[in-house]
Amino acid sequence: MTAGPVDARSAALDAYLVRRAANGFRVETRSGGQAVILRRHRLHFLLRWFAHGLAEQRLVVSVDQHGQIVARAAEPVRW
Repeated sequence: MTAGPVDARSAALDAYLVRRAANGFRVETRSGGQAVILRRHRLHFLLRWFAHGLAEQRLVVSVDQHGQIVARAAEPVRW
């Protein structure tokens, strides 16, 4: 049985997420071809009040049908 395109996309995303985890990112949400990842600065609780843009970095990561990874800035969380 051969792996389909969905499996190849998921494998490409898995490999990318492992590399980013080594840089301090964690997975916030994930589906087969897309994930939202987050890295918080170690001084997050102070920076969120004074320099929110430096407090955390959120990215939307997606995989196209060719297995190419695209990461772009995610919208900030609004409460």
